[in-house]
Amino acid sequence: MSHPITRRTFLKAASGLLVAPSLGFDPRAALAADACPSVVVGTWGGDYLNLLEQNIGKPIIAAAGGRVTYDSADQIGRMTKLRAEKIARHGSLDVACLADIDMFDVNRSGVLEPLDTKLVPNSARTIEALRRPYSIPHIFSAMVIVYNPEKFQAKPDSFAVALDPKLKGRVGFSDILYNFNVLQSSLAAGQHNGDTTAGIQFLREVRKQQPKVYPSNEAVAAALKSGEIWMTCMWKARALQWKKGGVPVDYAFPKEGGVPVTFEAAVAKNAPSRACGFNYLNAMLDARAQVGFAETMGYAPTVTDAALPPTLQQSVGFTNAELDRLVKVDYARFTAEKPALLDFWNKEFKPGL
Repeated sequence: MSHPITRRTFLKAASGLLVAPSLGFDPRAALAADACPSVVVGTWGGDYLNLLEQNIGKPIIAAAGGRVTYDSADQIGRMTKLRAEKIARHGSLDVACLADIDMFDVNRSGVLEPLDTKLVPNSARTIEALRRPYSIPHIFSAMVIVYNPEKFQAKPDSFAVALDPKLKGRVGFSDILYNFNVLQSSLAAGQHNGDTTAGIQFLREVRKQQPKVYPSNEAVAAALKSGEIWMTCMWKARALQWKKGGVPVDYAFPKEGGVPVTFEAAVAKNAPSRACGFNYLNAMLDARAQVGFAETMGYAPTVTDAALPPTLQQSVGFTNAELDRLVKVDYARFTAEKPALLDFWNKEFKPGL
């Protein structure tokens, strides 16, 4: 079941994003260097890894005398490694980075250490609605309508516009976001209780409009840039990156609500260095690192003391009304339905598109 995240539960903590202390050195950001000489972080490669090093590895961990070793792979490889090493006395990862739904799934395998808030004092300043007992929220965004403003007379206010005959052949989807595409489609169909059946039926109608499916988010961006498609549903942070990179797009938060996404980090239960793993999680929540990710990746901070410039807050953040329309995903239900959603996507929706 999905429930709206009310302003009271979300903004009570998030209000600190606009008013916060200066970003000077905070001694809570790292433990003593001699206590944590090294840490192994399992993460994605590319920009995310580079930004971890740029905003956390060098200025916080290395500055304190420590060293970060990165184990880069996709999320499936990382989840598989955590499960395969479960019976080992010491695994190969101290920290694992995963998206929220994947972190929920792997935690059910009993491979994650419960979050030790005493070793992660910065977790006390995270947005309450994003907290989990097994991980920290690193950065977050939400699914929005991404469109070419030159092709629309007015800003689309609902993803239901994908049913408009004028957009036949001009709506695109990212293949890797199949399950989120279904959930966002459920919202467009008027269902806010996590009923993905409504999303499946909505996509059956959209399919009649001959949409296009692309193998990656990057491929969707290329199609928007070339004019092959005019609209998609995508994370707001991605839209900001694309717009900054010269793709002719704008974005609109759908009136029916948006699906949030949080990228999280956790310590493996058999981490070689449990304390150093939690030290790294604490550094990920350092206000300086959070601002750095907002500036470069377009994801909103998850801590209340990350003071963003007003223009940056306006672009990466969300208005009160938009936050009121974010939904809280029932991860247990969503994970259980994932095989069926993939089956629908691969066997019914995607073929021939």
